[in-house]
Amino acid sequence: MVPGSDHFIGVTLATVAAVAFAAYFLFVRLGTEDGRVLDVMLVSLLVNVVVVVPLVALVHGVPVVTLESALAFVAAGLFGSLLARLVGMKSIEAIGASRTSPIIASNVLFASLFAVVLFGERLTPVHAAGIVFIIAGVALIAWETGNGAETDRSLREVGLSLSLPVLAAVLIGFEPVFIRLGLDGGSAVLPGVAIKAVAATVGFVLYLLVTNTLRPGMLRWSADMKWYLGAGLSSTLGIVTYFAALEVAPVVVVVPLLQTSPLIVVALSALFLPARLERITTRLVAGALIVVVGATLVSLYS
Repeated sequence: MVPGSDHFIGVTLATVAAVAFAAYFLFVRLGTEDGRVLDVMLVSLLVNVVVVVPLVALVHGVPVVTLESALAFVAAGLFGSLLARLVGMKSIEAIGASRTSPIIASNVLFASLFAVVLFGERLTPVHAAGIVFIIAGVALIAWETGNGAETDRSLREVGLSLSLPVLAAVLIGFEPVFIRLGLDGGSAVLPGVAIKAVAATVGFVLYLLVTNTLRPGMLRWSADMKWYLGAGLSSTLGIVTYFAALEVAPVVVVVPLLQTSPLIVVALSALFLPARLERITTRLVAGALIVVVGATLVSLYS
């Protein structure tokens, strides 16, 4: 392999991951215009499992995973792939992809705080600067969302809508903690991702059964199924290429590229989504950019 080729491959994979995650937000937005969040969730989770589990078998055969690692990855699946994704989809449905994505990107702030509390890590001045950027960017997006809300929506309703992406960010913030515990327990990354995906899917199906919301027609082809499949395939592509990028390129190369995803969401929303679904403003773009800068600073110096 020629010198620098790993770096190039890592940059390419990280870029693909950023675009894939951005596409996921758009597919969810399109799918929830007429379809149900529960349907998008079920299809996207099943796609994750159908793609990732055979990939693990292809790469690792039958992987050896300790009970400690397996439990940690199950927890990561329940917090990140299940609860955070469900809340995030509800947020996309309520306030749009271009507003949800940057706020969810603030999850690195919560992940850093959890690492400080649980693992004794320390906050540096760069961390503090990144946190300030994130808070400022989220505040600007929140102000813009409230300012541009429909006249028939009360301030309380807008506030409740904005609480959804913040809650999703908090839930995703737990995910790296559990993933770290899983990796420290001796598991490889890809089997951990597979366990995470299976745990989230099983958990969601159980939720549907308990709440009596599992319908026979949820997997039947419909006009919106193409968006559901798009959400599943793009999220799977994002996860796989992100971890593959980390295998061949430094974190300082991969993370900044991945953190551009909210800006890609804004750009793609402006280009491809109708105005009735996404209203892109200068303040929204500025808020997303500020969050991206802050999230990059916190991620790189964690």
